[in-house]
Amino acid sequence: MLASIPILITHTRLPIMRRSSSCKASPPGNQSMIGNSTCEEIIVRRTANYHPPIWDYDYVQSLRSDYVGEIYIRRLDKLKRDVKPMLGKVKKPLDQLELIDVLQRLGLYYHFKDAIKRILDSIYNQYNQHEEWKKDDLYATALEFRLLRQHGYDVPEGVAV
Repeated sequence: MLASIPILITHTRLPIMRRSSSCKASPPGNQSMIGNSTCEEIIVRRTANYHPPIWDYDYVQSLRSDYVGEIYIRRLDKLKRDVKPMLGKVKKPLDQLELIDVLQRLGLYYHFKDAIKRILDSIYNQYNQHEEWKKDDLYATALEFRLLRQHGYDVPEGVAV
């Protein structure tokens, strides 16, 4: 069981000078009196004294990865060659959109930009046709809408589902 660790954050108040809105006519260096106060007001705001992060520049630069070198570059190229035909083999639009979504979520989208653009172009060109694959399927319609919008296609939001 984790013990409670008290965290001490001290709050201090820093004064901030601000010109009063009623002193617009006087020049900035001139402090004229309005009633019993000057044109500058002192506003006190709280600040927290947080500890500096451990992630300084030198620490981040010292981090190393075990996955560098010729072996991993060859493995990456092989995996990219294995996935590219998958994009061409998938024929159903919903399956294509789901594959694009998975590649985006894995952070691998940029490896397959051209193939994904071709797929999205073909789906966008058939967007206004009421096809069976998305009829009465909110998931398919939402996925199509989101991916097309994310990739810069002009898809109106008012189309009936």
